[in-house]
Amino acid sequence: MKAVYRSFGAYEEIPVLPLLKKRKLFKYYNRESMAAVLVADGFLKANPVPGDTAFFYASAEVENYSVFRDIYDRYLQSGMEEFDAAGYIAMTPPQSQFKMMRNMVSCFISIENELRGDNNIIVDSASALLYSAITARTESEVLLGAGFLHYDGSVESGFALARPDELLHNPLLGTDAPAIEFFRKCQ
Repeated sequence: MKAVYRSFGAYEEIPVLPLLKKRKLFKYYNRESMAAVLVADGFLKANPVPGDTAFFYASAEVENYSVFRDIYDRYLQSGMEEFDAAGYIAMTPPQSQFKMMRNMVSCFISIENELRGDNNIIVDSASALLYSAITARTESEVLLGAGFLHYDGSVESGFALARPDELLHNPLLGTDAPAIEFFRKCQ
């Protein structure tokens, strides 16, 4: 198994823009997307994979809810007396909605690296990420990834290439550990 893990501080620049093939999509990137695409790019340049490689990505519960707090404050200031989900969504800028969609990070990675194989999005579970890889319909290596965007703006990102049989006895199987923990332990 080959793996990489990187973290970026809250105010640390993540220089992803120069390497993007689809620069028009950059307006939809959040810090997790930027870190993941940057780390995946370096990892996949060093470890090229066929386009049909299975790819599984776990996105953490985002701690950075400041966008939603700002929208909620505007919502309250609008004079609405009761919470109305449709009204709340209508006040949310479309770019913010895209930045929070669970599959956006893996979509950007797939687009930039021309990955077309089986894929799955996991909500922050090391166990679910590993089970996805173990049950992949391949005996070739699968690409695993995870990210975690912290409240302060710091972000962690990790990627690994592993054969499904290499993951069968991983101690994180059956646990409630966050997915990024798998990559922290690979270092």
